[in-house]
Amino acid sequence: MPGKESGARSLSMQIGMFYQMQVPRSSSRSYEADRFLEMLDQVAYAEEMGLSSVWMADHQFRTEWSHSSAPDVTLGALSQRTSQMRLGIAVVVPPVQHPLHIAARTATLDILSKGRVDLGVGRSGYPYQMAAFGTDLKDATGMVEEALEIIPQAWSEGEFTYQGNHYKIPLREVHPKPVQQPHPPIWLGCSQEDTFRKAGLMGLGCLAMAGGGATGLAPLVQAYRGGIRNASPTTGVVHNRVSVSTVAICGESRKNVQERSAELIDWYRHQQALRDVRVWSEQDASRVPEDYQWHYTRSTATDSPKREEASSLDQIRSGRYCIGDPDDCIRYLEAYAEAGVDEVMPLFQVGGISHEEVMDTLRLFGKYVIPHFNAKGS
Repeated sequence: MPGKESGARSLSMQIGMFYQMQVPRSSSRSYEADRFLEMLDQVAYAEEMGLSSVWMADHQFRTEWSHSSAPDVTLGALSQRTSQMRLGIAVVVPPVQHPLHIAARTATLDILSKGRVDLGVGRSGYPYQMAAFGTDLKDATGMVEEALEIIPQAWSEGEFTYQGNHYKIPLREVHPKPVQQPHPPIWLGCSQEDTFRKAGLMGLGCLAMAGGGATGLAPLVQAYRGGIRNASPTTGVVHNRVSVSTVAICGESRKNVQERSAELIDWYRHQQALRDVRVWSEQDASRVPEDYQWHYTRSTATDSPKREEASSLDQIRSGRYCIGDPDDCIRYLEAYAEAGVDEVMPLFQVGGISHEEVMDTLRLFGKYVIPHFNAKGS
């Protein structure tokens, strides 16, 4: 029986923000710490500009590409610098974090933020980080499925017990409980059509990347909505939302911002290639589980779009990224609204971009981009 939907879809598309905490190598010992402190000011300013949410990645051992390895701690600080923005983790990884820890820490964050937390959950497509915790790839999917049963129970029930294949919990009550009722919205990290449909059937929100473009994303969103129409969530709540991450850099001068951004995207693409090599480097190809073959093939394929020959500047000029003047950014994002996306959470802090450049992008989004999409929903 379909669950009760937690809010109807809005005609407008919301704009949030996403942090990987990218930290290019620097001779300055304070550079990593500086990036975190700049982020605090950026998010506070983003709320003033009308951005709806901030999402933090949860990655381990991802040198340069992502230093966001304790997102709940970061969001705890942000909960005291903001009052309206939703605070999301995209995504916690049960194969390296026990669901009871996830439940307790997320509930604590929900209290500190006065009920503004969203929890994304995923199994991770990067075995490099899982291997350090002794997690076998073949167990990852099952661990996520069990965690999605355990976490809502820990939030909503008193004493409970759970006996699964991966987690065995004796009679216990988890403290504290979250502020939101019946519990904070739960999202599933999605990359394949089957996962989009699965998220819908489970009544979960959908977190995705915009790498394939709006045209490629549209049928995946349709698969998700098809699942939502037949959702049977264990908690009785349907969170019908699709949020997509992309890179965004905005400036007054299209020419200047495109040329500057090409330098940043060169770094970004190089890091993607390094990441793809590293994350599977310790895995025996003959032992990659069937449910990870898509990730393995995508990361190791020599004809991947990430390795295409077109220059970063040419890709930017062709509209592959949300980069340019405000009109360019609006045009890029409109395609995702038309694809059925509810929220775009751009990555503004890209590579070696300066704090001042991020703040200028946020200013222009607040002045032009967000009002544009708010008007469409009024």
